[in-house]
Amino acid sequence: MNTNQIKVLSALCAAIIVAPGAAHGQTPVRFSVMAGFSLPAGDLGNSSDLGVNLAVRGEGLPISPGWTVRGDMAYDRYDGRGSVNAYSYISLAGNLVHHERSGRVYEFVGLGFYNSRIGFSNAQSRSDVNLGVQMGAGFDLTRDQRVFAEFGLTSAFTSGRSSVWFPIRIGLRF
Repeated sequence: MNTNQIKVLSALCAAIIVAPGAAHGQTPVRFSVMAGFSLPAGDLGNSSDLGVNLAVRGEGLPISPGWTVRGDMAYDRYDGRGSVNAYSYISLAGNLVHHERSGRVYEFVGLGFYNSRIGFSNAQSRSDVNLGVQMGAGFDLTRDQRVFAEFGLTSAFTSGRSSVWFPIRIGLRF
């Protein structure tokens, strides 16, 4: 899957999230920006160091009491070891989110596309797109739910190696 196909999928996902609420005249989406660290595990952890995570998100209105959907676009990057300079992942994922009765704690699980790129020290690189899953929990740090923290698990189904990491991030909702 190339960059243009990823852009088209991103636009399609955004349209699916935005369209139902636009028909009712409501503002159906809250946007968020997030930044944090990613702890690599498995084969990725054996061949890379602590990474960084940047993400943007669109969160939809509740689909039923306690449940919402969201779409995430994220970038994770890790410095490599040995013959690998860097590992990077660009992801587009959809998540189902469950909000606890307290209103401050939530859990999420989702499926997405992960474009992985491995940059080698000989200036060569390898890139491919795979399916993957993500899940985790979050906590709204402020009563107005604008500032939040999340801890997750991401696993991209890459062939020949395990690409698993734990993003830990702080975010701001608009």
